[in-house]
Amino acid sequence: MKRSMGLYVFIAVAVVIVVAAFYLEGQRRNAVERVAAGLGFEFTGGQHGLPEALDRAGFYLFTQGQPLILNRMDGERSGYRVSLFGFGYHAGKGEEGSRDLLPQDVGQVENRLQTVAWLHRPGQVLPDFDLSPTRQPLRRAGVMFGLRGLTFDGREDFRDRYVLFVRDDAAVRRIFTPEVIDAWVADPGWFVEGRGDQWLVYRLSDRVTAQQIPAFLDQAIGIVERLAHR
Repeated sequence: MKRSMGLYVFIAVAVVIVVAAFYLEGQRRNAVERVAAGLGFEFTGGQHGLPEALDRAGFYLFTQGQPLILNRMDGERSGYRVSLFGFGYHAGKGEEGSRDLLPQDVGQVENRLQTVAWLHRPGQVLPDFDLSPTRQPLRRAGVMFGLRGLTFDGREDFRDRYVLFVRDDAAVRRIFTPEVIDAWVADPGWFVEGRGDQWLVYRLSDRVTAQQIPAFLDQAIGIVERLAHR
């Protein structure tokens, strides 16, 4: 009898948790939709497929889990085509994710859900690069996309905060000026993937609130503008 009662309590608690999660996600969806309307952006709610153009662009993040995104808003801001959405995946603690394989040790699985900004500005082409914080889970973007590590002499402060992989050393050095490097040192924690005239900007496992979305978007645009020296 006691075992049956314990099972009922467990099931009841699980149901409450699931219902609460659905409720909170619904509340977030409504809040994000209101923000999208305020920005004049189109909104696609709920979970849906990653647009094929983004999937083909060669961004490392989208290799880490299923090509599904949440609550996408699309529009134009400061001369950029913009798409902002949630992207999540599961990975073993300290490990990479995968589209094909589930983490083996379920006791050490991390759910990494982050707000992602995709920016596109035709005609503004920057060299390919992958910038990520020094202290992070395993990240083999360099191996996956044929990029190599780049450091800057005398900038141990940058090396302590960020890891940079590039395709063309000389081209990246031209945009990573001392002033740009100073700005990165002062603002750690960003992941930025550059692919020609497209950029992906996010912080790992950081899902910003609906109210923070406009500021997050302006930060992302500011990061790319800084690299473009605009």
